[in-house]
Amino acid sequence: MSLSHFMQRIKRRETPFYDRLYRAAYAVRSAEIPYVRGLHDALYYERRFRVAAWRTFWRAAYYQPLFRGRCERCGKNLHLTHSGQGIPLIEGDLAINVGDNVTIYDRITLAGLTSSERPTLTIGDYTQIGMPIAIIVGDEVTIGHHCIIGSSLIADNPGHNLDYKRRFQRLVRVVVGKVRIGSYVYAGHASMVIGNVTIGDGAIIGAHSVVVSNIPPFCVAVGYPARVVKKLPFPKEMIEILGEDAYRRWLEAEVKS
Repeated sequence: MSLSHFMQRIKRRETPFYDRLYRAAYAVRSAEIPYVRGLHDALYYERRFRVAAWRTFWRAAYYQPLFRGRCERCGKNLHLTHSGQGIPLIEGDLAINVGDNVTIYDRITLAGLTSSERPTLTIGDYTQIGMPIAIIVGDEVTIGHHCIIGSSLIADNPGHNLDYKRRFQRLVRVVVGKVRIGSYVYAGHASMVIGNVTIGDGAIIGAHSVVVSNIPPFCVAVGYPARVVKKLPFPKEMIEILGEDAYRRWLEAEVKS
């Protein structure tokens, strides 16, 4: 009898003998040491401290220097939040420019396509890039400062051709544009930004929304495709910072139910 056959007979509990073996194995698998107040509390916090210290060491001494080496420019106080991968996956010849005080999760993908000479990704100061996200750059993707990006995909191209024959032809040129995400933008969980798109300053993109057209500043956009469902207050001090053109686009924005 092979070992796999023997294990199957135990799982099926074919006879009282195999049933006893099954129950013995289940008891061993379910065994644990009882919780001891104080002792296990201390061990819990010891583990948290040990794991945090270990990850901090590798982030500061290894992963962040590796990431900085892949950037055209990388500002001060970069923080790669370590969740298991260590460093973002970087594919292609992508020019990466990162501002000051930027937080980036390690489990993300940054990819440059071959559709332009040097695709460029720019991330502004104090911006947070969450996970999991893939930023696919054919020409240019720009993310402003003080943004919180929880998207799952940002791409300056619409992807593959709709014609199934052309999808399978080699060397089919991908039509690309530019993605420009303004400052103070919040992109909700699993949202997507696809194509030649501009998202205005202060805009909010709802979770799981898909942005395929321009979103005015200080507006809330949701749905697939994303549409403006609410206009946020446009602070007076932001008019001086962003200019009259941004304020005009906010005034002209149409709210769709």
